[in-house]
Amino acid sequence: MTNTEFKNRFLPLHKELYSMAVRILGDSYEAEDAVQNLYLKLWERRDTLGSVENDGAYCRQLLKNICIDRWREMQRHQQQSFDEEAIDLCDETHSDEEKSDKLKHLRAFLARLHERQRRIFLLRLRGSTYDEMEQLTGLTATSLRMTVSRLKREFINSYKQKTGNI
Repeated sequence: MTNTEFKNRFLPLHKELYSMAVRILGDSYEAEDAVQNLYLKLWERRDTLGSVENDGAYCRQLLKNICIDRWREMQRHQQQSFDEEAIDLCDETHSDEEKSDKLKHLRAFLARLHERQRRIFLLRLRGSTYDEMEQLTGLTATSLRMTVSRLKREFINSYKQKTGNI
């Protein structure tokens, strides 16, 4: 397959594929990377693409697989980062048992949150500024501050109730 044939067959699908990747991954930068990886794979397979009957369906399926792999990797990385940061939240004066207890409570608290709330809370926990969060989520800084404040209060209250330190 020549450059021109490749461009004519697959580049017109870019907008649709990018939209699909954004829906799956929820992040425009990750989506751009996924689509770029898709085009790289297509280019590497260009000699065998002549037998593909439906270019759109083939690309969507390949992109879906790429996005799922990226999403799983993002989740794995997010969990590792979260574990490290959550442990750092605990003072060194606390015992390992107390740290483990706080981490379990934090995980349970996050599991109860809606995806958007969980993302906002984790971004702030990781030290993101409200400007950065505003760009990543599309929400206003005021809305983000209110959400973070309310979630912090909920977390503290739920931990106090659990430990009996009311």
